[in-house]
Amino acid sequence: MKTFKSIVLGLLIGFSATLLHNVFPPFGLIGSLVLTFLGIRVAGQIFLLRRYQVLTALAWLFIVIRAGSMGFADEILIYGNSTGNIFLLGGFLVIILGLLTKKSFSR
Repeated sequence: MKTFKSIVLGLLIGFSATLLHNVFPPFGLIGSLVLTFLGIRVAGQIFLLRRYQVLTALAWLFIVIRAGSMGFADEILIYGNSTGNIFLLGGFLVIILGLLTKKSFSR
């Protein structure tokens, strides 16, 4: 059940970040990167094991890659402009940062 919940959390984070990154160009991008980082950290706090964080990150990556590629009717949600490229690269770096940081500062 934790596996399913972590995948659903990653899908929600990826979907929200994808829609948010292009709203108000500097602020939406920053908000989506912060949302991604906090979502990965929350997954670590809720599920307590790093494997669930990795599943959350893989679900986020699945959504972002799918949103950045052409659909059946040639629709695309993440454009190849500077905002989209920064979101893809920055989001991946934020996920790596979220996976490598400690779980809590109080322990």
